[in-house]
Amino acid sequence: MAPLARLTVRERFQRLRAAAPRIAIAALAAAVSYFLAHEVFGHASPFFAPVSAVIVLGITIGAQLQRALQLALGVALGILAADLLVAVIGNGGWQIGIVVFAAMCLAVFAGGDQLAVRQAAAGGLLVSVAAIPGDPAGVARFGDAAIGAAVALIFNFVIFPVNPLKMARRAVDPALKAIAGVLDQVAEALEKRDQEAAVRALHAARDLEGQVGHVQATIVTSGEIARLALVRRGQVETVDRYAHAVELLDRAQADVVALAQGAHRAVELGDRIPLEVVAGLRDLAACARHLGASFEDDSEQELARAAAVRAAAATTAGLDETRNLSVSLVVGQARMTAGDFLRAMGIEPQDARATLREVADDSEARSRIAVEAMRSQGLDAEIDAARPGDESS
Repeated sequence: MAPLARLTVRERFQRLRAAAPRIAIAALAAAVSYFLAHEVFGHASPFFAPVSAVIVLGITIGAQLQRALQLALGVALGILAADLLVAVIGNGGWQIGIVVFAAMCLAVFAGGDQLAVRQAAAGGLLVSVAAIPGDPAGVARFGDAAIGAAVALIFNFVIFPVNPLKMARRAVDPALKAIAGVLDQVAEALEKRDQEAAVRALHAARDLEGQVGHVQATIVTSGEIARLALVRRGQVETVDRYAHAVELLDRAQADVVALAQGAHRAVELGDRIPLEVVAGLRDLAACARHLGASFEDDSEQELARAAAVRAAAATTAGLDETRNLSVSLVVGQARMTAGDFLRAMGIEPQDARATLREVADDSEARSRIAVEAMRSQGLDAEIDAARPGDESS
């Protein structure tokens, strides 16, 4: 993103247009919370209702419901603590410091992140400046804050939620693209017999580990929004498809790490890896890329399924050329990854295994598929046959 000072007027309007919906929602939440506190609950000057609404609205966008409730409670308690402290210690410079300290501590205790803690501090600061010691409206201010927080949560989760499909897509797509990128790196290292490239591919594979936790948290949030939001309930089924896929991603990542280790071993020892295996790994990478779009597009799912089948067939065809330990490890992990991808599409485990076994066990079919895959990728099986290498079984 360009520095703000370098933005043109047109770019500034584009940024404003992108932010306009959330700005309008924040303004509406402030107005609604003030109206409820003033007209429905009869509070004479419900200043903290819109303040709380805007604060909570900003810090709970895209948060899980339980966490959003914790953050909202933290903000409201921060305002209550500030009111109680002002009633005891009054206003003043040092009193403001104590109030802000207490509000921030409560926000941390409630599970708030840095943004939530700062917002709670701002709320406490407003109370310490605006409140009059001995003013009986102190408890009413807490009620106003609770009203504003409730309005914000209803807006965020029920009436104007973020798009849960976009949340799920933005979480899953990078993970699948990262897996595809590693598979392409492994294939290139094997094709070129490049040890440095194999090391880089192995490091990239290991970097995949631990990424699924964040993806899972995002998917849980998108599922909650899809079920709570009035306008998003039609997306529940698709979000559930993403959720099912994420359960398989962790296994797929572990399989890719083991696959990269086998490839590194092959290059390091000079073991022969047939080009059928290289072609199969590239098809496996293609499957990962199609998989990201397959949850919302049935045609992409068919492309992903076909790529997984080609990957299993082509890599298995490599065992017809050599059965050294390295190629056996790579092929085994490639087939396991293909199975994970099929299951991520919603195919039952037994059906996924049967699909891959059927094509892999048919020598004529796997040979034909391998040749087609190599031709489509510009590989020449005769080059591989001419390469010197180990033929250990």
